[in-house]
Amino acid sequence: MRMRVPLFAALALVGLSGFAAAQTPFYPYYNKNNIHYDRFDWHIYATDHFEIYYYPELEHHLERVTGYAESAYQKVSSDLKHDLSFKVPLILFKTHSEFEQQNVAPGAGQEGVGAFAEPFRDRMLLPIDDPPDRLFGLITHELTHIFEFDIIPQSLIRRSVPLWVNEGLSEYERADWTPFDLMQVRDGAVADIIPKMTTEEGYGSGGARFLAYNLGHAVFEFIEAKFGQEGIRQFLFSLRKSVIGGGEDAYQEAFKMSPEEFDQAFDRYLKERFKPFRDKERPADYGRDLSPNPEKTRFSQAWSIAPSPSGDLLAIITINRKDGELDIVLVSSKDGTVVRNLTDGFDKDYGFTNLTQMGVDGFAMPWMSWSPKGDRLAYFVRTEKERSLIVQNVLTRKIEVRVPMKSVDEPESPSFSPDGRLVAFSAMRGGTRDIYTVDLESQDVVNLTLDDFFDFGPAYAPNGRFILYNARVSGNQKLFRLDLDTKRKTQVTFGTHDEAGAQFVDDHTIVFASTATDPAVAIEPEVARNGNIFNIWTLDMNTGELRQFTDALGGNTSPVVLRDGSSHRIAFVSYYKGEHSIRTLERTEPIHSVASADFGAPGPIIDFQPPLTHALVSSNARRKGAWEKMFLEGRPPVNLGVTNNGDVFGGTQISFGDVLGDKQFNVFAASIAQYRTLSVAYVNLGSRFQYALTGFNSTQFFYGALEGVFYDPSLAPLIGRDQAIATRTVRGGSAIGLYPFNRYRRLEVSGGLVNLTEGYNDPYLQAYSEAYQQELTGGQSLLRSGTLVPLGVAFVSETTVFREFGPLAGSTMRLAYDIAPKIGSTLSRQSFDGDVRYYQRLASTGVLALRLRGFKSIGDYPDYIYFGGNSEMRGYDYLQFLGQNVVFTNAELRFPIIEAALTPIGVIGGIRGVFFANMGAGWFNSQDFKFWTSDRESASVTTGYTRAASGEIVPVIEQRTIDGFRLRDARASYGIGLETFALGFPIHFDWAWRTLFNTQWEDALFVDQGGSTDFRKPRFSIWIGYDF
Repeated sequence: MRMRVPLFAALALVGLSGFAAAQTPFYPYYNKNNIHYDRFDWHIYATDHFEIYYYPELEHHLERVTGYAESAYQKVSSDLKHDLSFKVPLILFKTHSEFEQQNVAPGAGQEGVGAFAEPFRDRMLLPIDDPPDRLFGLITHELTHIFEFDIIPQSLIRRSVPLWVNEGLSEYERADWTPFDLMQVRDGAVADIIPKMTTEEGYGSGGARFLAYNLGHAVFEFIEAKFGQEGIRQFLFSLRKSVIGGGEDAYQEAFKMSPEEFDQAFDRYLKERFKPFRDKERPADYGRDLSPNPEKTRFSQAWSIAPSPSGDLLAIITINRKDGELDIVLVSSKDGTVVRNLTDGFDKDYGFTNLTQMGVDGFAMPWMSWSPKGDRLAYFVRTEKERSLIVQNVLTRKIEVRVPMKSVDEPESPSFSPDGRLVAFSAMRGGTRDIYTVDLESQDVVNLTLDDFFDFGPAYAPNGRFILYNARVSGNQKLFRLDLDTKRKTQVTFGTHDEAGAQFVDDHTIVFASTATDPAVAIEPEVARNGNIFNIWTLDMNTGELRQFTDALGGNTSPVVLRDGSSHRIAFVSYYKGEHSIRTLERTEPIHSVASADFGAPGPIIDFQPPLTHALVSSNARRKGAWEKMFLEGRPPVNLGVTNNGDVFGGTQISFGDVLGDKQFNVFAASIAQYRTLSVAYVNLGSRFQYALTGFNSTQFFYGALEGVFYDPSLAPLIGRDQAIATRTVRGGSAIGLYPFNRYRRLEVSGGLVNLTEGYNDPYLQAYSEAYQQELTGGQSLLRSGTLVPLGVAFVSETTVFREFGPLAGSTMRLAYDIAPKIGSTLSRQSFDGDVRYYQRLASTGVLALRLRGFKSIGDYPDYIYFGGNSEMRGYDYLQFLGQNVVFTNAELRFPIIEAALTPIGVIGGIRGVFFANMGAGWFNSQDFKFWTSDRESASVTTGYTRAASGEIVPVIEQRTIDGFRLRDARASYGIGLETFALGFPIHFDWAWRTLFNTQWEDALFVDQGGSTDFRKPRFSIWIGYDF
């Protein structure tokens, strides 16, 4: 397993001590930055069941959010007949971009994650930028997780709780089926693709990202229908016993049913529940699929579409299976042929993190907009904290306009004005979503709606005089018209159903998706509850006539107009069997027509009110103390590695953090062989500048088997590798600061006070070596003991794209300079260290990985590093090389062989292969070093040893002439290897061949080891650790 805080843990081991990394660590990456763009002034507000953490910018929302939270507690507690014995820490953020800066679980609050609850300290974290009714549902969902964690303690788990249980119960308590939630379950029931829930297989895969949530919701409604709410409670407590051990099967105990019988009963329940929808339209009823063919392209599905003004092309948001990212692809509106990928390659290569992922209405609102001339496409991307508007030329792929949206949060759904000068969009400001415009030339942003409702999906009228948009009022999404001259807002659709983003067919007709049904046809309440299906409708805004054109089983969304001269077609996204496809509407006559007035007329807008309201009590609020609420952060992680020499590495870290994760006290312990490292650190992550204060005691070993440097060459045959084990012990304290320039690059500064002790484990060898070195260097020992005051600065760049097996693409660079100045009797030196890596993806998951590492130290007491073995110099012994100067390079071709393997011990990670080549060397400043040469030279070769008359052992020297290119003092190797993941750890099997590129030279240099023949024999090794 990877360490939970890899960045500061790695720095605590090496960087803070002022010494260059002795070898590549077992997690050899520098990591991207988790940036705290904002500094929050945290306060705490206490209620009966919560401790709510907020900052002043949230204060005017605190009263209503507190009412939502207490209402949610009463609901969940009543349903489960369970009370919590503690107050729940509820950490609030004003916007999602601020939520993403949380430090409770760095990286967990990504785009697409609405909120989360963590199981170890029962904290809830969420932004409050949803409409009121949905925010109440979100709080209820996350609070249910806290109840689940309390009922089934996660720290005691022996077996995992199925995802559908955790998420399904939370959705059941939220008690709100959105049209997209129901779409997935209804589709699965009618298409007969419901997985076996008790086996935990099949429901979390594919493009249906939230299928586990929604099927789980349906399972708990099934349990309630068959066994009542008491059945739900009985199941949870039976599952508790089953999970922590000591109980029988949860299904048998709670329901007197085997898991197979439970699956069968649930399947029958769903099919019966959705039986009335069996005869609804499938996508095939609308004609051919225009989305990319997943069997012939790397693309899968279509999430949103936008037509070019000419109607010839469709821009689609699709999944690029090769890159693992969303892409914008142009396809032909005639046959779906892929014309061009506008975002080909990784998003980072275009200067942004990712395409903006829409929220819960992502399939309902537009994602892109074409310019009136049809030569440019507008869309939003994530860049640092804010999003940016991108206007891209569709012919050249060049990004012509980039507008950072620093004055608003979460902009989405761009729409070009008819003159191409403005782009309208939806965005957040002050906790409310409105419709804005941005001038592409001046980049001025103007709020058009400025009201208390959440507004979405603007679309300009063809004449540019008004904008149509979507607003959530009285619990439903309705269409409104905004007159741009008078700023008057007029509601244009009515009723207790939802409409999605609209597009103009002509100057008075709009097309949109709606969950409406014919008001003249009575529908059974249960059928209506299970329907809520998006279909394609049009509205004539002059006459008020509404026309329904589809009657789908799954749902039809994102309707657009494909213009072909004077005629037009309607294209849309249709959902069936877990897939989103693109269809066109051939029919010209509607299924039925109704008057807009049949759905009602404008009436009073009813604000959402939770079951309980709350009046703020000022005495319950206080500023959070700097060291308040410190506790143990979860279970300590475990790190494991094995060198190619068989040395076992193990490490763990215990963290004490505050409730916000901004301040941590970390105790890190690690060992390799019998040598141990212990560090204690205080880490502050609460601002953009992050820092740590560390005390450490670290002992690392190396092999001082270097004749002519540490001891006389004549003793080389008598001093074996294991006899030459030496140690470096550093004790002291240091401080490090990190300042991230952006997500990929940062500056590191450090300083400290360190006591250094180096020496051989063998006291006799130590005494001899010290005397030899002092004689050789004029009184100075290479094995140093003393005190240093190291100061350092480093620049780090990390753009690497990772997959489960390691790096896939991108680059890494760390350039460091360290100096230990002479202060009194302290040791002095200067060191330069560089590590540069490049990863070129080949096909889907093949990688060409290149690395160059260089190190040089100068001064009165130069530093030196030791390396070799594992991923550094395969084929050589672990830490075989050392020097005050180091250069080595690696080139590896990594490729997949088997994606996954079923073995007697279960499914293990895929098997990957590697072809590798390495070359490098380490040397001391006093040595006569030459990396390579082609010069002819005479070499003195020691062919053996003899005893002189005096009894002294003397070498037998033979002169040999060496020609041709060769590595004189450097070493190289090449070979093949296999890698697989077992029990979460990367295991490597390598076959390596060493070479100096000249057999004459190898015969001479290794004459006492069998010459070139033995030197070039393949060497097999096994090691555990991550590739560079």
